[in-house]
Amino acid sequence: MLRRRSLFGPCIGFLRLSARLQHRAGQAENDQASSLLPAYSDAERLKILQAINEKSMDQMTSFDITKSRATKLHNWKVRHGPLQDLSDILYVEGFGLKVAIKFFKSLLEPLGSRSSGAVGKPKAARVAPFITPPIDEAQRQRIASSVGVRIGVTSVSWARLEIGSGDSPCMLTDWHHHELNDKKLHLSELSRRCLYVSHQIPHADCYVMESPQMAQASSNPGSIDQQNVNIQKAQVAAIMSYSLMSRSDADENKANSLYFMRRFLSARLFNHLVGTERVSSEDTILAMMRTHYNVEHELPKTDSSLSLRQQVLFPADLRLIFSQQERYQRELLGQAFLLTLAFTRLVLLQDSQSIALVTRSSKCSLPGEKSCEAIVV
Repeated sequence: MLRRRSLFGPCIGFLRLSARLQHRAGQAENDQASSLLPAYSDAERLKILQAINEKSMDQMTSFDITKSRATKLHNWKVRHGPLQDLSDILYVEGFGLKVAIKFFKSLLEPLGSRSSGAVGKPKAARVAPFITPPIDEAQRQRIASSVGVRIGVTSVSWARLEIGSGDSPCMLTDWHHHELNDKKLHLSELSRRCLYVSHQIPHADCYVMESPQMAQASSNPGSIDQQNVNIQKAQVAAIMSYSLMSRSDADENKANSLYFMRRFLSARLFNHLVGTERVSSEDTILAMMRTHYNVEHELPKTDSSLSLRQQVLFPADLRLIFSQQERYQRELLGQAFLLTLAFTRLVLLQDSQSIALVTRSSKCSLPGEKSCEAIVV
């Protein structure tokens, strides 16, 4: 027993020393960060500490703090007790220096500057950009055609749309589905096949792709989040992006011709998103093709609110191509078409009803489903 104690004695002493050093390092780091906090007066410091320690979690969200951070702050106070100093908040997960200063500032604001009687703080609607990179107004006015490109692991699908001028409807001029056939291609062979596909895609004023899933840096490279990023799909997207961007004529000093639309944005616009899963778009495409008689009935009316520019002409030969495809190919063609149609309505035409559908918090549908109407020729 004595020998065992003598063996473990140095180890225990080392662990205690290591723990003290870590505590001192953390305390030194916290002291350094607290020195960067604004120089509050004693009254301001007391007011901030009193608000943090006495207000409930629901009351805390009325200030400039997210609900998740308010929850973490509440849980920290339950475990460690009330805050004794302003710098103690830096021990709470999610509270850095900038977040803490912003939070303290909101606690010092007069009550009249915030909405009284409301639990949650009213915030302005946050509307993220639809595309990357952003498009300038001059370029938006010049675009008269766009091609939506849908990238898969073993396939590329595209649809070209001519933008109607004046009150003329838009027109589908080309759509096609091309198989790459194999899932595990060497990069040289994959590049050759992608370049061949790129030559088949018709020219247009701009090209639209959906933003790919981004690989995130992780301390655990073998995690499931890392494995979900498909390598070949990312390679196809990169090769196709470079090939389409190289079509721009440098002599004319054109603006960017390739845009990436936010993931699932087209699915949200046409109500094809359930959680994070897409549902089939085939019924929507077929419904667009079958609305010819409804639109034709509206044409003689001069007081009709139906805008023909929001509609799409489906030529007979392209409808035939669609009907001859396999079911999964029709689905990919439909996604490529809806991608360029969403880009047209949200970015080029800036249709207010379409923008409202993807920016409002509650789901709704347009009267008469006008967003899904089309003309068939």
